[in-house]
Amino acid sequence: RGGALRKLQATTDSCAEEKEELQRERQQLLDTIQDAAATERQLERERQVAKICRELADAVPGVYGRILDLCQPTQKRLHVAVNVALGRNLDSIIVDTTETARRCVTYLKQRMHPPMTFLPLNDLRVPPLDPRLAELVNGKRALRLALNCISFDERHARAFEFLLGDVVFADTMADGRSLAFGDVRNLGLSCKVVTLHGEAIAKNGNLSVDSSAAREGSTRFDMAGVEGTKSRVAEIDRRLHEIYSLEYNGGADLASLKDEVRRAEAKASDTSSRLKWCQDQMRQKQEEMQAATSALAASGPEAERLSKEEERLRGELQGLEATSGEAVAEHYAKLSAAMGVDDVRKVEREWRREQEAAQLRSEEIARRLRNARAEASMLEKTLEERARQRPEELAPKLQAEVDELVGKEEGLTKAIESLEAELKQHHAKATEASAIERERDQALHAFRREAKEKRQKLTALEKQLSELSSQEQVLGNARSDILRQSVLEDVEVPLLAGGVQALQDLAEAPSQPASAPTQGAPLPAAAAASGAITVDFSSLPEEKMAASWGPAAKMLEEEYRAELERLRVELKRLSPNLKAAEQMHGVAEHAQEASREAENARRDIETVESDFEKVRKARRERFMDCFKMVASEIGEVYRRLTANTAGLHADGGSAYLDLEDTEDPFNGGIKFTAMPPAKRFRDMHLLSGGEKTLAAMALLFAVHAYQRPPFMVLDEVDAALDANNVRALANYVGQVHCQTIVISLKDRFFIGSEALVGVWKDKPKETSAVLTLDLTRYEQGLVQ
Repeated sequence: RGGALRKLQATTDSCAEEKEELQRERQQLLDTIQDAAATERQLERERQVAKICRELADAVPGVYGRILDLCQPTQKRLHVAVNVALGRNLDSIIVDTTETARRCVTYLKQRMHPPMTFLPLNDLRVPPLDPRLAELVNGKRALRLALNCISFDERHARAFEFLLGDVVFADTMADGRSLAFGDVRNLGLSCKVVTLHGEAIAKNGNLSVDSSAAREGSTRFDMAGVEGTKSRVAEIDRRLHEIYSLEYNGGADLASLKDEVRRAEAKASDTSSRLKWCQDQMRQKQEEMQAATSALAASGPEAERLSKEEERLRGELQGLEATSGEAVAEHYAKLSAAMGVDDVRKVEREWRREQEAAQLRSEEIARRLRNARAEASMLEKTLEERARQRPEELAPKLQAEVDELVGKEEGLTKAIESLEAELKQHHAKATEASAIERERDQALHAFRREAKEKRQKLTALEKQLSELSSQEQVLGNARSDILRQSVLEDVEVPLLAGGVQALQDLAEAPSQPASAPTQGAPLPAAAAASGAITVDFSSLPEEKMAASWGPAAKMLEEEYRAELERLRVELKRLSPNLKAAEQMHGVAEHAQEASREAENARRDIETVESDFEKVRKARRERFMDCFKMVASEIGEVYRRLTANTAGLHADGGSAYLDLEDTEDPFNGGIKFTAMPPAKRFRDMHLLSGGEKTLAAMALLFAVHAYQRPPFMVLDEVDAALDANNVRALANYVGQVHCQTIVISLKDRFFIGSEALVGVWKDKPKETSAVLTLDLTRYEQGLVQ
């Protein structure tokens, strides 16, 4: 898979690089095509002429090819000048002799190809180049001889000397005029001058410009280049299509391979992770089993010892709690007796309440003192104000008020002194009580610390007991699972106690998940059955029995597990696929169903192909019937339409219909050829407007010969016809056996009709009006 992926990736990368290069080249070629101003019609004519030249070269020996194909301008900027200088001779064909040219003309006539010009090399009269003209041109940088501006084969030099021997190219019109009307005339020479922009000065001095030939990008050389560029673009498109197909298919394959590689890597990673996890789990289980085996051997007496220790510690805890309570009660009793009270704690509570009440009274006295002082201050201010007013009148009153206030102050001072004394007594009692409380708190804190330590020891012992019980239960469950698996796998286990029936009971008992033991909880049935079984290890070798724990036991277990894994792989390899017959039956039924569907599809395809062939055959027969009828009629119809149209007593022209592919008409087109009377054969697009109209009407009337229409509408078909052709068309339409509606502005056409319908404008009403005139009444002389 990796090699195929790398190979496919390399192929994809190479295709991507090739695609980028082709797209870049294609864009450049498209830009070149867009720059070319050639129309599709010109390109089609170029293809037809090139095809005729190839046919001539294949059919007639001695044909070298067209001038256009046998020469090439040396620079792109000379395309316009060479195109104008050669003009119509670009399509001229170079042949070796005059006899070859005659055979070529005969070949064209026989196949009704358009006429072409031939240049026989043995019969061309080429005047020698005047050395004075060559010297004059070579002396000026803006002038150059036309023969020096194109590349051609020396075998065809005579033809190109005939066509361009006296032609000079000038960069600008000013340079050309200076040469043609100055230097050349002064030397008595004659030559044709063509500028790089397409202006031409003839030998007689006439100036001319061919706009179509002088347009940049529309020269015949550009058309040939465009044709080759289009061929290259088509080739690039085909290659790009192949690359896209390869990318699509290769991309799907690459994505599939990448997906497979990704899945394989993910699977490998997952397998590696699972393997590592399994190894870790196996190692952990081995360690647990070893530890459990070791702990299991010592768990019995240790569990009994821990149980006894727990009971002892619980008794000690209860004794400590009772002792602590008695010590606290005894301490408070001694303290109460020392203080001479019944209960020191009650005294403490009362003292706290009295202290709070004293604090409230102290705050109230301080508040009253502040009020009294404020009141005294206000009275002093009042006395000062009154003293300033009338001291004589206020003195007795003020004295009386002062005496009263002094009395009040003395009473308040005595109350404050008594309260302060009482407060000191309370402070002394509070200090004594605080000391007693601190001693009591210290003793209580010591008792609490001792009780906390006892509780922590008890909790640790309970936790250790719980862990040992859990390990005992886990090891018991593991032992039960091993014994149960031995029963299920028919492995004989030597027993000292319990017997085969105990193993059967253990296998039938439900497995118990490991959980923390609960005091007083009954043992599960599996644990009870497992406890009744004792395995006999006496048959093991001494080295195996010695390796019951530690690293040796771990290595022994790994050996056993490796052997078990080997046996499991061997068993899996030898196990047959028991569902192979059933799977084979399903595949056979699926194959039969697919065969039936394929047979039905084949019959349907044959039916469809048969029906299609019948329809195709019927279509071809009906088309050929129509074509033969039209082809046989069009010559006579065209002859009747064109008879005497040129003012001559002639039988008319000729018209033909040819199939491009006679075996399968629908793979090609129909070529319509019309040759007007007294004129040579021409391509259809070279006919005049009137000649094209008569040819089209002849084809229309010939089709009506196969299936006649109920009526026919001709809308100004005579617009491009002269008087003779209009008369001929009117005569033929008068002989057609169907109703014809003619829209025309020429009286020579509608004069022979049976009725006229005219549309005119009613100016007073500003509406259109219709006038109908029955001409048959005039023919019968019933003029009203």
